[in-house]
Amino acid sequence: MQKNICFIENYRDFSLISKVDTNNTLFVPLNLETFIFCKERDYEIFDFEKNILVNFHQEALKASKEFTESLKFNLNINYSLKSEIIFFLRFRFNSIIFILEIINKIKNKYKINKIIVSGLKKNIHKNIDDANIVTEIVENLYKDEILIEKLSEPDEEKVVFHLEGYKPKIKNLNLKNGVMLNNVGYNFKKIISILNAKKIKVLVPFFNNVNIIKKIFYKLRGFNPIEFIKDGERQISKNYIRDIKFFYKSKDLSSLLNIFNQKLRYYFNDVEQRSKALKELINQNSISLTISNITKGFNGSILDKDIKCNTLCISHGIISKSFNKYDEIYKKNIAEAVFNGESKFFAIQSKTMKNSLVTHKVKGEILETGNIVFSSIKNKNAKQYILQASTLKNFNNLQFLGVEMFYEYWSLLTILDQICKKKEFMILIKPHPTIKNYKDKLQFFFKNLKFSNRSIDYLLRKSFILISYSSSTIEDALNSEVPVILFDTKKGYKHIESGNLTNESAVYYLDDKNHLENLFSKINNMKKINFDKYIYRKNIKEEIIQILKKN
Repeated sequence: MQKNICFIENYRDFSLISKVDTNNTLFVPLNLETFIFCKERDYEIFDFEKNILVNFHQEALKASKEFTESLKFNLNINYSLKSEIIFFLRFRFNSIIFILEIINKIKNKYKINKIIVSGLKKNIHKNIDDANIVTEIVENLYKDEILIEKLSEPDEEKVVFHLEGYKPKIKNLNLKNGVMLNNVGYNFKKIISILNAKKIKVLVPFFNNVNIIKKIFYKLRGFNPIEFIKDGERQISKNYIRDIKFFYKSKDLSSLLNIFNQKLRYYFNDVEQRSKALKELINQNSISLTISNITKGFNGSILDKDIKCNTLCISHGIISKSFNKYDEIYKKNIAEAVFNGESKFFAIQSKTMKNSLVTHKVKGEILETGNIVFSSIKNKNAKQYILQASTLKNFNNLQFLGVEMFYEYWSLLTILDQICKKKEFMILIKPHPTIKNYKDKLQFFFKNLKFSNRSIDYLLRKSFILISYSSSTIEDALNSEVPVILFDTKKGYKHIESGNLTNESAVYYLDDKNHLENLFSKINNMKKINFDKYIYRKNIKEEIIQILKKN
C-alpha cells in the first residue's frame, strides 16, 4: 500500500497544511501542539507508541553519546560555552535520528509515495527553536530516494547578523559587597530574602532593555537589574568545532550536522560575547559571590573558573543516581546543564541529590544546604486531589528515555481520564509551561480531568499524591511532604529510588496502569509517611553566609 507522509513541525506549519490532500496521507506531528492539531481534524496519525519503542530510546542515547564524544574543538574554551555547543548539537542530532526512525518504521509498512514538508528553513538559527528544521533533515537525507513535496518555497532570509560585543550600561557598580544571580526564576526569592536581610546587594544581568516601571518592580522584589547593551564593536566570528564526520546506522549525517553547526555559529559566538561582558563586570567590581541554577551558556558563565570570586551552583533540576547504563547517559546529559562544570561550590538540596554523587562526580566543594529552590508547602489544606505534572520537550530540544514524549503524555492522560470517569478520585493536571496555552484544548479532549496553570506551590497545598515521570516537581512534592508515584508508561526508566509496593514509602515506581487505583487508595490511607529518606530539614541561611565569608 502506498502512503503520502506529511510532517507537521510546529504552529508555523499550520497555514500550509490546508494545501495537503488528506486522502491517503499519514500525518506525523512532532510535538503536542501539532498532535492536537491533527486530533482536532481527525487526521490519520502515525502510531508512535507502536513504533517508537524503548529500545530506540536506549539506542538513541548510546548514539548521541558517541556523537558528542566525537566532536573535536578548535579552541580551548570554558565549560559553560563548550557544554552549550555540545547540548545544542546533541539536540539537532536527536531530531535527525528521530526522523530517521519514523521514516524507517513507515517504510516497513508502506511504500512511501512522497514526503510532504513545509519548506520552511533559515540561514541562521538565533537559538535552538528559532527555525523549523524538518524540511532540511528530510531534504538532506532522502532527496535521492523519495519524492519530496515542499508546501512553500521561501527564500532563506538574506539578513546578515553582525557579531558585536556587549557592555554594561554602568561599569562601576560602586559596591562594598554584592551577589550576582543568573536569573530570578526557580524560587531564588529565598536567597534574595536572606541576602537582603544581611544588607547585601543582589544583582541580576539583563541583555534586553529594562524600562523604569520594571526597574522599580525589580527593586521592590529585592534585586537590582544590571543592563547590558551591544557595544557597536564588530567581532570576528569563531568556528569552535572541527568538521563533523559521523554515521548513524550506516547513514552519513556529516553534511547535515555541519550545516546545523554553521547555522548555529552566530548563536555560539553571541553566547561567548555575552559571557565575556558578564565576567569582566564581575571581576572588575566587588562581587563576593555568583550563583546560577544553570551551568551552560551565558547563564552558566558566571560559574566558570575564570570568575575571581566564589561561585555556587544551585541546580533547578532533580539530579539522581543512575540505575543502568542508559539511565546513566541520560542523567549525565541533564546534569551537564544544571549540576556540573567549574563552580567552586555545589549545593546539595536533597538526599536524592546527595545519592547522585555515587554515579555523578562534581569537581567543586559539596555543601549540604537542604532545599533552596523547590517548593516547601508544609501547612496543607484538606486532601482534595491527585496532582499530575510532566516535563515535555519540543522537536527542537528532544531528550530520549528520561522525558515523556508528547504521545506518551497523551496516553497517560487517557489512562487518568478513564480512572476519573469512575468518580472515585479527582485528578488535576498541571501542564508543563511549554504547553500551558493548550490547557483548554486538553480539557476538551479529557473531560473527566481537571487542568490548572496555577503555580506548583499553590497546587501542592491540596494534593495528596503527585504522579510524575521525571519532572523537578518530584522534589517540590517531597519537600512539601506529598508522596510521589513514578508512573512509567514506557516501562524503561526510573527517575529516583523508590519503595517496595508492599511497604509504606514516600515514593513508589509503577509501570502497570492496572495497579494505579489500588496504589492511590493505599497512599490515601497511610497514616504516617517518612520523607526523611529523600529530604533534608535544614535552614539554608548559614551555608550561604559561610560562603560569603570565605572570600
